[in-house]
Amino acid sequence: MEILSRDYNFHFHKATSDNNPAGTYFGEPRVEVSLIMKGSVRFIVDGRVRVVHAPCATLQAYHVDLHALSNTDQKVQTMWCHFSPDALSEDDWSVLENLPAAQPIPPLMPSLFAGALSLQQESDSPPEHDVTNHMRNSLGRTILAEYIRGTQLAGRTRPLPKAVIVAKKALDSEYSRSWTVAKLASLAGTNANYLIHLFKTYLGVPPMHYLWERRLDAGIHMLQSTSLTIDEISHRCGFRSPAHFSRRVKDRNGAPPSRFR
Repeated sequence: MEILSRDYNFHFHKATSDNNPAGTYFGEPRVEVSLIMKGSVRFIVDGRVRVVHAPCATLQAYHVDLHALSNTDQKVQTMWCHFSPDALSEDDWSVLENLPAAQPIPPLMPSLFAGALSLQQESDSPPEHDVTNHMRNSLGRTILAEYIRGTQLAGRTRPLPKAVIVAKKALDSEYSRSWTVAKLASLAGTNANYLIHLFKTYLGVPPMHYLWERRLDAGIHMLQSTSLTIDEISHRCGFRSPAHFSRRVKDRNGAPPSRFR
């Protein structure tokens, strides 16, 4: 697998948030593998929201930015490593984007993280001549390989059927349109009932549920990254009204849209 044979410069971190709100923002492309040992974390990955709960391993591969927000009423304990995706090819990105966003922690991963975090910079040599740096990077590649291996062992990397790919691409790129399952099924070359079955099987939710989550992801991203009003955002994202958008934001995140500005 080409993605595992490339040279990456890995950085390792760990953090604990003890009943205090904590948020981290990364405004440059990265690939990150995290272990969530305690609590839950809400990731906003290129504007798309996902919440993961301990214990799990999770992967974020993003082209623009990442927000990581810990829950305010529980202790959160995490370890993570990341590298710049400059060396990735289009095929490499495809591999990463088809991996599940979270999985049970693979057995070897905690010890790999512990080993990497125990290694400190021990010399003033340039990175290419620093043996400790090479060791950390080797452990980072092994962590990435272990994440990929874990998903393969779990049988969770099966390719999406063409109908799901077509429909999902349409919803991702044109989420503000007035879609129905019938319209979507016609575009995907199948019937409505079968498309619902495929979405539930491969994505875990029916098409309309996926659409509303996609609209909500986009709306929250606009709240955080633009000065558009709630009225403008709700219209651009396909919500029935500003009140509908506000209610969906609060239902998912426990806070009104104003908290995201």
